[in-house]
Amino acid sequence: MTIVDRSSEKSDHESVGFNRSSFTSGDVGMDGSCSSSWAVGPTRPSDSPRLKSPGGCLGPTPGAAVYNSAASSVDRPKDQGSGDGIDLPQKVLFPPERLSLKWAQVHRVGAGLQNMGNTCFLNSALQCLTYTPPLANYMLSREHSKTCHEPGFCMMCTMQNHVIQVFANSGNVIKPIGVLNELKRIAKHFRYGSQEDAHEFLRYTVDAMQKSCLPGTK
Repeated sequence: MTIVDRSSEKSDHESVGFNRSSFTSGDVGMDGSCSSSWAVGPTRPSDSPRLKSPGGCLGPTPGAAVYNSAASSVDRPKDQGSGDGIDLPQKVLFPPERLSLKWAQVHRVGAGLQNMGNTCFLNSALQCLTYTPPLANYMLSREHSKTCHEPGFCMMCTMQNHVIQVFANSGNVIKPIGVLNELKRIAKHFRYGSQEDAHEFLRYTVDAMQKSCLPGTK
């Protein structure tokens, strides 16, 4: 129990020139317990006496923040299902509940990729994508091609054909002609035969795959 000297309480406030309305002090509940919310007050000398509040509760130290777990929980609108303040997407390309980070079935090591002349940047990026289990599972299911009605270039269809070809030729070496023929459509500044950056090609490839799934972006 803390004994409060009410006669000294006023002098405490006056000695530091502190305005009680500038911070949120501890509230005393029905059971005599104290609760506080985030509050920041002006800085006072360290040797000044600590402010006291009725009911035996120490008030927040000016210049410090007092945390209350009950006050930290903010009710968010129900339409923001993610809970992070970001609106839900208008279209979900692939539902997260169907995402599997493991292989759907066991596969033998796929085919190697032949260098067609400074195409190591392309081969390395394609191999990384081919052996990414969630993407490979989707490509091998042929689900995209069953619903794709794009008559022209579609990076998802191109990638699907490549992944299927790789696993259908285990132990062999294939030429990534299907992707190489679409190099200019993946990125206009790429030149066949010139040395390009693998990371840049990977970024443009993933971007082209995403655009293939969004209407009006082809």
